[in-house]
Amino acid sequence: MELLVCVINKPELLDDVLAGLLEAGVSGSTVVESQGMGKIISQDIPIFSGFKNLFTGTRESNFTIFSVVNEPEVLKNAIDTIQKIYGSFDEPATGILFTVPVSRAVGLRS
Repeated sequence: MELLVCVINKPELLDDVLAGLLEAGVSGSTVVESQGMGKIISQDIPIFSGFKNLFTGTRESNFTIFSVVNEPEVLKNAIDTIQKIYGSFDEPATGILFTVPVSRAVGLRS
């Protein structure tokens, strides 16, 4: 069992990514509107306002998707699907995708 975490910095692709996750066999996800550190530092902390140009790729907001996935094949399909829809995460400020092992989860649908 793995926790799939995906930060989407292209909000216009959120619906496509969620539909792709359903097609890949992911039965449920939680989506949270989030902000990156660069956005907060450059606007909300006065001492760092001079660094605003360093964070030119930051967005007003992004979305973080959380999903616990039981099956390794479903996880692989989900990651492949996200990368197909979203494209590369290699460029700065595009987002991130990672998994974390989950040893126990309560309240999941089978």
